[in-house]
Amino acid sequence: MSAAQEHREPGIKEAPIVPPPPGSIADKFKEVLPDVEFVANQGVLDVILTVARQDIARVMRAAKDNPRLAFDYLRCLCGVDQMEQGLEVVYHLYSFKHAHNVTIKTLLPADDPQVATVTTVWNGALWLERETHEMFGIVFQGHPDLRPLLLEEELGYYPLLKGHPLAEIEESQEKFLWEEGKQ
Repeated sequence: MSAAQEHREPGIKEAPIVPPPPGSIADKFKEVLPDVEFVANQGVLDVILTVARQDIARVMRAAKDNPRLAFDYLRCLCGVDQMEQGLEVVYHLYSFKHAHNVTIKTLLPADDPQVATVTTVWNGALWLERETHEMFGIVFQGHPDLRPLLLEEELGYYPLLKGHPLAEIEESQEKFLWEEGKQ
């Protein structure tokens, strides 16, 4: 349990998983890619689709190229350390043509954090994948240049992984700041 979970205010519960409403973008993805398995739920702003990593390249190509989806803008791409479950890559997409958005996630095993690059679909992924690689160690297969983007030298660890060498210090600082904020 993280420090944030330990110090959650009483009465605050995690949000329930809510399926997307009928006719949502999840249904369009199912129509366009009927043989791809998705787990769909409704986020605060976006429908969230979770896809197997082996399907990411195909799903992303369809997301951009299929006229019913037309996701022409990769808003953001980031990593999330889900600890025991593995590393997650999260893609936030937007369609200017249809004014709709979606979040697509894929979970990678911690001992094999690799997924296909989406730089062949959106040029904007070039820097986002470099940053995610540098911070989480996720390898984007086929990326043309995964050299460090933000850090000057190799640290020997990935700074945004929850198990990095300074994690215990950061958690104790978080606990201290939480306690100070209550006073």
